[in-house]
Amino acid sequence: MSQANDAGYVFEGVPLEPVSEGTNILVTGPSLGGLRQLLLGLLAGPSEEGILLVAADVSATEAVGDFKAIGGNVDPSRMCLIDCAQDSSESESEQIHGVATPADLTGIGMSFSQLYEQLHASGTARVRTGLYTLGPLLMYADDIRPVYRFLHTVTGRIQSVDGLGVCAVDPAAQDERTIKSVAQTFDGQVELRERDGTHQIRSHGLSGQPDGWHSVDINGTARSHQ
Repeated sequence: MSQANDAGYVFEGVPLEPVSEGTNILVTGPSLGGLRQLLLGLLAGPSEEGILLVAADVSATEAVGDFKAIGGNVDPSRMCLIDCAQDSSESESEQIHGVATPADLTGIGMSFSQLYEQLHASGTARVRTGLYTLGPLLMYADDIRPVYRFLHTVTGRIQSVDGLGVCAVDPAAQDERTIKSVAQTFDGQVELRERDGTHQIRSHGLSGQPDGWHSVDINGTARSHQ
């Protein structure tokens, strides 16, 4: 096993220690306060790792643009997306699967499995999976239970193949009971807040992480140590 694998999944430009393979993280914070940039920064790993992004709030094209904006390396052979926008069929390709609505959890799950297998078949051993954001899935669901089962299945798959899962949600848009139920499917949580014009994060439930709040540059997370 290489030193990169020994180190687990590393986060350049984010004040977090590496996490072990198979870890799933719930990221919480304000949607308009840097949540998307933080999630994308956590997905921006070494060039040999793959990325699978479920774009529930924005189109695949916009998600790729945002990833480039934070300094992420877009390699079509190692980056796949699930576009949940209703007009997503226009941009479908081998790397982009369209799902008509965030309510189609079965369709999202099928595309997730197919694209994950595709990345592994191409020789990508380690994959970072992101979901931005959980809000539309919860909004379209009449009951939280289908969403919980979906997350349980996805995070279980990520754990079984030594991947990394990162899911974002704005807690202000959901009730406390929903957030607590969702959090049960993840290994730990990273909170984002803004204080005096500075973005800060802290972690819960992830072993070996620094205590308290720490400043983070959400607009340049991926390029901070380049």
